[in-house]
Amino acid sequence: MINNIELAKYLHERMETQDKANTIFHLMKVPTEDELVFWIGQFRTRECSGHSEWSDRYQRNIWVDDID
Repeated sequence: MINNIELAKYLHERMETQDKANTIFHLMKVPTEDELVFWIGQFRTRECSGHSEWSDRYQRNIWVDDID
């Protein structure tokens, strides 16, 4: 499976290079690669039940399952 960063780069490039007459991308701001990575990650985790919490031990966000 393609990772989020590669997919975001591909989508960003396609949006930037499309013929302006055949797309609606000239009507809106094309998202940056970082914005696309974020939204792709959100989409892929849509069916996960849980939430993220800050871990002082690891100094990063970790995923915590909500299923008991």
